[in-house]
Amino acid sequence: MKQIYMKKKSLCLILCVCLVGTLAPLSSISADPLKGTTEQAEWVMMFYLNGDNKLSSALQQTLTSIRNIGSTDDVHIAVLIDGSGEDDTKLYYIMGNTLEVQEWPSESDMDDATTLVEFVEKVMADHPANHYGLAITSNKGSGWQGVCFDEHGDGIMITMPELLDAFEEITDNGANNLAMLIVESCLCGNLEFRYQVRSYCDYTVGYADCGLVGDIAYATTLTDLVNNPSMTPMTLATTFVDNFVPQDLPFYKIKQAFGAVESQRLDALAQAIDDLALYFIDHLDDSSIAIQQALQETRKYGITWNIEYFVDLAHFLDLITIDDPAFTVIKNTVLDRIEDAVIAKAVLEDDHSCGLNFFFPGTKGDYYHALRYENDALPSPYENTLYAMDTNWDEFLKAYLHVEENNPSTNPIITGPSRGKASEEYSFTVSATDPDGDEIYLYVEFDDAANTGWIGPYESGEEVELSHTWETTGKKLIKAKSRDGTFAESGWSTLEITMPKTKVLTKTLFDILNNRLSIVMLLRQLIDKF
Repeated sequence: MKQIYMKKKSLCLILCVCLVGTLAPLSSISADPLKGTTEQAEWVMMFYLNGDNKLSSALQQTLTSIRNIGSTDDVHIAVLIDGSGEDDTKLYYIMGNTLEVQEWPSESDMDDATTLVEFVEKVMADHPANHYGLAITSNKGSGWQGVCFDEHGDGIMITMPELLDAFEEITDNGANNLAMLIVESCLCGNLEFRYQVRSYCDYTVGYADCGLVGDIAYATTLTDLVNNPSMTPMTLATTFVDNFVPQDLPFYKIKQAFGAVESQRLDALAQAIDDLALYFIDHLDDSSIAIQQALQETRKYGITWNIEYFVDLAHFLDLITIDDPAFTVIKNTVLDRIEDAVIAKAVLEDDHSCGLNFFFPGTKGDYYHALRYENDALPSPYENTLYAMDTNWDEFLKAYLHVEENNPSTNPIITGPSRGKASEEYSFTVSATDPDGDEIYLYVEFDDAANTGWIGPYESGEEVELSHTWETTGKKLIKAKSRDGTFAESGWSTLEITMPKTKVLTKTLFDILNNRLSIVMLLRQLIDKF
């Protein structure tokens, strides 16, 4: 599906990053800027270390580890690092084992694609080389939804359209490709992510699932490169994967998987998946149940974040059963193309992982789910990825999930008392029904500046109990609305509750009445006596 999109201003992504090496004092940092070198290196490795997201101290250790390996005439190293404080962004060129500070703004938004472009272009201008490798490290990776979450940024990671624009500029529209892109962030070993930059970097390396501190062997692989600077890009990409040791982390629901992909093979893979999508669209009535059954058992990634829409397509195709020779040909072609594209993978022995993940939501709500964004809205929709534009995969997903047939949920029903007293707690139930059977979210306001925000999800028709206390008297208006997972909202419903003023006798009046009562009683006693 071809679309034209507008370029946004910021960007982002997550991951629990891995570090290697021992912590060493950075006493060798020079205050004099280094202007670069005119000698052409074999390799220049560029590290974009975004620590402004709870990884600040961890990435300082990564910097120390890289510095301890050091650079040579054949292998140059540049590092842009940003911590969690203010005015702590530094650009270093590593000369030998010395960090040479370069001129750079004291604070950078690492979730701004402009920062990435300026970093890479400066390094490439200062350090001529036969091959350039770029490593991006950040927290909160989210596959095609973005990369480089910066806590002091604007809340939006680098989106796929922004990433595309950045790589077009960096490589002069593909004339000077990067040899390799490593993304050390959760879920960025994603097909849609890799496809987005396939024309601008020869190889991509990243996590299919999530990572934790201590995973990617930067020190080991850089040592291998320094010892053998004539490594080809394919060999270096494979070496990164070969040096990775995947772990089974049941506490986090993570089975780590790591893979390297050859970019030029992704077009053939996308074409094969496009054929698969068209087959499913044409045979949706006959294949929906088989798709659903296979998808339930398919290897999924990122479930530590309670999501199930990044899956292993190869495992899915191994599981699905459709008795049609035409489907079998398409299925086998996709499996062959996946195997061709993934040149190296590091997975556990019992893991059904091909080394990269695919976007394959099983519910309508998952199609629109925003993994890392507090307002629950995607800054850039799936349709704006090049993969969706070049294939019919998004059309298949919409047809399978009935996305285009969406109807908003009904106005909520609010039940509860109509009268009450101030400073006492009262309970209410709120429910709404979705015509499509989708899960719903509720938003309730209590007429005293208090509200629930969007809460849920709840089953269609489920009664949700809420309680509230008003501190003042008068008429109070409870308002509620609902929405489904695709953000289709209902209208408002209301319930009025009255908090009447309490009638209280003043002390003076009470005393007067008591006195009058006493006089009446005394007169009666006198009458009775006589």
